[in-house]
Amino acid sequence: MDCNIVIVGGGPAGVITALTAKSVYPEKSVCIIKEIADGVIPCSIPYMIYTLADPAQSILGNKPLEDAGVKIIVDKAESLDTAASVLTLASSRTIDYERLVIATGSSPVVPPIPGVELPGVFSITKSLSAISLLREKARAAKRVVILGGGFIGAEFADELTRNPDAEVHIVEILPRLLSQDFDDEFCDAATAELAGTGVQVHTGRRAISIGGEDKVKRVELDDGTSLQADIVIIGVGGRPNAELAAKAGLTVTEKGSIWVDSYMRTTVKSVFAVGDCALKRDFFTRKEAPVWLASTATSEARIAGTNLYGIRVLRQIQGTVSAFSTKIGGLCLASAGMTRRMCEEEGFRIVTGEAMAPDRHPGFLPGPSPMKVKLIFANRSGALLGGQVSGGPSVGELINVISIGIQMQLNVRQLDMMQIATHPLLTSAPTVHPLINAAHNALAKLRLQK
Repeated sequence: MDCNIVIVGGGPAGVITALTAKSVYPEKSVCIIKEIADGVIPCSIPYMIYTLADPAQSILGNKPLEDAGVKIIVDKAESLDTAASVLTLASSRTIDYERLVIATGSSPVVPPIPGVELPGVFSITKSLSAISLLREKARAAKRVVILGGGFIGAEFADELTRNPDAEVHIVEILPRLLSQDFDDEFCDAATAELAGTGVQVHTGRRAISIGGEDKVKRVELDDGTSLQADIVIIGVGGRPNAELAAKAGLTVTEKGSIWVDSYMRTTVKSVFAVGDCALKRDFFTRKEAPVWLASTATSEARIAGTNLYGIRVLRQIQGTVSAFSTKIGGLCLASAGMTRRMCEEEGFRIVTGEAMAPDRHPGFLPGPSPMKVKLIFANRSGALLGGQVSGGPSVGELINVISIGIQMQLNVRQLDMMQIATHPLLTSAPTVHPLINAAHNALAKLRLQK
């Protein structure tokens, strides 16, 4: 068959690429090849255990694609001939295309630990059937061990505490949970929140084996600790699915991502790549960054979908700012851009500003949470490099303000003078708003340096 625009991959990146392409080029035929028929919304996976009444509520449905006139094919892309512009599927079906977008996502890393193949050990597969099985086993488990203390591991640990009879352990090889995304004080706050719900946190520890006969029974740590387990959930990271591109001769980076330019073009003019499988560059250092977030993927998808038949210079990605938010117990956390730790590792000279205030005014109104904002600026110039926020649900949107501030290259003086909307039931008071006060705090430090 022939199709003008072919997208390989049915996750958020593939779906948004297809919808964008159909919107920008309505005269073109668009089809999407999805290997997983029952794909789910990736970010909601931890909450399919208890929070969602029915895991099917998280399915990544086809209706928006069908309504837009996008053809959907459930099959696996087997090989790609870029010279002939032909994609071959596992069913031996071939598709001739004008433009092709690879959005094959990532797969969970399974560490080479003895016993990792035992029944009861789960990695995170983004399908309804796989997560439904995990849900069944997790709900029945009395003892759960989670390997990995990033946001997936922390969110699963938090979700599993909804069973008051479950004993939940989380094992992280680094000294702190969430340390890839937050500075120490925010990591410590998340750990304290988990510990307060009964989660037993083992940081600076590594699993060396998983034991059991016909199913998992225990996890052995490198300090000699033995953790009893009915199930083990692995959340130690992922790897890009770049095999299709590599076999076709497209350039793949040393870390396994498909090389793309700022317009999401690969080394072959008619082939683009987006999402977890595509190269990510840090916004400031331009180094390769393993940032696999649906928000980043869909931004890339809109860029690729727009640029398929002609480059719009303003439709390009300048690098990822790693904007990210999560909720652990009653604590919401969010981060964007560089942390202090990242800045120190890269040699950036910085100044930080911090402020805290209730997210209501006055703070005696119903439902207040203390909101903390930490902003990181370049020394001397005052350019905004990053920010972290903790508090109540409004954290999830405040970090978006910081994220766009980074992308628009705002500086400390502009943030200090920012005009904002406030309301007693919705925000901190304009007199003590922590975003502005954090900028003001940093500006005061910069003035003292002169």
